[in-house]
Amino acid sequence: MILLEILKERSMKNMGPVIREVRENALRMIELAYEEGIQVQISSGYRSLEDQARLYGRGRPGYIWRGRRYGSKGKIVTYALPGQSTHNDRRAVDFFILSNDGKAHWTVDERWKRAGAIAKSLGFSWGGDWEKFLDYPHLEWPKRISAGYVLKRGAQGAQVKEFQNHLQSLGYDLLVDGRFGPITEQSVQQFQKKHGLKVDGVVGPMTWRKLKMMAYPGTPLNRGSVGREVIKVQRRIGVNADGLFGIRTEAAVKKYQRHFQIEVEGIVGPVTWKYLFGR
Repeated sequence: MILLEILKERSMKNMGPVIREVRENALRMIELAYEEGIQVQISSGYRSLEDQARLYGRGRPGYIWRGRRYGSKGKIVTYALPGQSTHNDRRAVDFFILSNDGKAHWTVDERWKRAGAIAKSLGFSWGGDWEKFLDYPHLEWPKRISAGYVLKRGAQGAQVKEFQNHLQSLGYDLLVDGRFGPITEQSVQQFQKKHGLKVDGVVGPMTWRKLKMMAYPGTPLNRGSVGREVIKVQRRIGVNADGLFGIRTEAAVKKYQRHFQIEVEGIVGPVTWKYLFGR
């Protein structure tokens, strides 16, 4: 295998000036994957608007941006115009897997999926989970919430749908439709009351952060899982919070499941997560 420090040095160079959270967690992902025998390397990170224009131009020979032709022949590789990509605002990186002989391994297999799962456990979202355009190398960090950020009755869109999904994962009864209506508002108020927040039915920075912290990560946690979500579970069930889902964590999860008469499997899936954090 390639030395871990070499993988990290190459990755640091390739990702460029991404934001601190992306840099730190991308390097942590490389370390955790390496512990499992998976060699991960970051291939790209920050892109200038010109870089994005060149990528968008692939497969679109007639594409012109700011009076200059950026179009070229080939296969379309992105649907994000300059300024629309999370790479442009320094929140995204792309990665690939290296085989033991040091060659890039682009066939999506269990190693790729495991690397994606590790990245997600650290807070990234993974392009391998996208519905319309699967982008297995892509990882992106959530957008920072500004002090003036609010969502309230009447709002619509992807951000509304995201927090509706989070509420639903905690057991709140609402439709995930991207529309902030009276039922969504009522669910937000219930969440705020339960967790000692200002009960106004408005999703501001404090409500959003609390909700993100508690929401189901989307992937079951079991023996071998690592990262922040594991730490949350360990703290909740009272075992050493080292971020590694091992034998003791599995035993404690089973004990918790028996106590609440949940299916005893030692895996933290959506149902167990609701009991842990949504009650």
